[in-house]
Amino acid sequence: MAIFLRLFLFFMAFTVVPMQTYLRKSREARERQAREIQVIEGSTGGQETRQKNPSYFMDIRNSNRPEVIGVELRDESSVGDLGEARVSDIYKKEYMASGVVGLVGVPVRITYQEGAAPRLTFYYDEDELRGIPERNLIILHEDADGSYVQVGQESKDEEENTISVAISEPGIYLMADCYQWYTVWGVDMSDYAYEVDPTMYPSAWERECDTGSILELADKKWAMENAPVFHVSTASELASVVYYNNAIMDYGAYGGELYVYLEDDIDLAGYRWVPMGWTGATNNRFDGVFDGQGHTISNLTMDPSNESHVAFIGYSTGVVVKNVTFKDATVIGGSYTGIVGGEIYISREWENVHVSGVIADARGEVGSIVGREAYLHFKDCSADVVLSNPTGGADQQLEYFSHRLEVVANTPATEDFQLTYEEDGSITRTTSEEYFQNLCWHLDADGVLVLQRSADHEENLDPSEFFDNYLRAGHKCEIWLEAYTGETYTRVSNILEYPKK
Repeated sequence: MAIFLRLFLFFMAFTVVPMQTYLRKSREARERQAREIQVIEGSTGGQETRQKNPSYFMDIRNSNRPEVIGVELRDESSVGDLGEARVSDIYKKEYMASGVVGLVGVPVRITYQEGAAPRLTFYYDEDELRGIPERNLIILHEDADGSYVQVGQESKDEEENTISVAISEPGIYLMADCYQWYTVWGVDMSDYAYEVDPTMYPSAWERECDTGSILELADKKWAMENAPVFHVSTASELASVVYYNNAIMDYGAYGGELYVYLEDDIDLAGYRWVPMGWTGATNNRFDGVFDGQGHTISNLTMDPSNESHVAFIGYSTGVVVKNVTFKDATVIGGSYTGIVGGEIYISREWENVHVSGVIADARGEVGSIVGREAYLHFKDCSADVVLSNPTGGADQQLEYFSHRLEVVANTPATEDFQLTYEEDGSITRTTSEEYFQNLCWHLDADGVLVLQRSADHEENLDPSEFFDNYLRAGHKCEIWLEAYTGETYTRVSNILEYPKK
């Protein structure tokens, strides 16, 4: 029977489930969906009444997240009617639900009529759990404030591969690994810890993204043995770092920062590279340090099928890049495109980064070094990058390291507010009848953002607590107000040097 089942599934390309269960559920699903839309004539007054709908089944087929294969609702109330019930796969449609730590399969949004008391059942494929023990499976629900909580009192049937629970309200529900979920919140889950070799299973990155030449180059064993500190001398080792970040960091136990140090120049000619750091899951950004130690990466070529975040580092929420040259790069991408960074946040300074090459077919936020960034300071950096065929026009030189810097350069600063020193050394701002979106204090030390804090309800600021360490290090410290003006923040006040001269 097992051999027959495998052959059947291979030729029919169905999700792997027990055959009788699958056929029964599929048939019931069609019957229930037919009942949902059936309207019959009532016996009195000519009014239309709907036939009761006690259960609903949704067949889930998501190749990116194949763990969940079906979701069922069954009304356990005395009424026995779910009404116009619906179960919707919302993976990648609702960002917060899709990025829940420990997510197993797809999150779903559930609706049913008021007064019903459904039991929710997730059907899963144990062969797609990637080493997660079935006993670790729990069901989470998004509560009223947008947080996720365990529903509790789940019932599991490991023979039928189901987990079910009584629910009290419609909304978002998902299946999760309790070890990953609770560990990230600081709960001791050692009783649910398990050992797994993540290199033995296809990662979410491999399921969802174009992997280019990375998998054929990567030495998975080398990556696992050296993480989180990598000393890189070859294209294979560099590909191994990309693999580790994009694939292995998907597992809760392997989160954190990575530290990459180039030990030699690397030529990537002949390889189709893909971004390190992607936006499909919470832990797959590239955070940490990339130090070229004065070396050069030549002939970087990127043309992934993923149209956004195309750069050597696609997505990050905290990375330092320094002492590296990217020579003769070719990057083809859509929004958030640059040679080195696609979308970069919470990064204060990149130093001694030099790039040359071509960016093609980019649209939206594009820069020679970084596409989108928030207050990243470029120190001793340079770029010689051509933007090829922008919106069908002629090639042009990219003048700015990032899109934000281009917007700032082309948006005149104003002085709608005036900043003045008080006798105690604090700074007071004037007020304005005009509305300014996200009015903020901006404290700057030699181009590096020290503090950005709302000034909407704060008219006086003491900068000493923020600047003293920078002053001791010899930095030039300045203060101004800024507001969001459509694409980025621009200055809306005079600039004061600190301390007062």
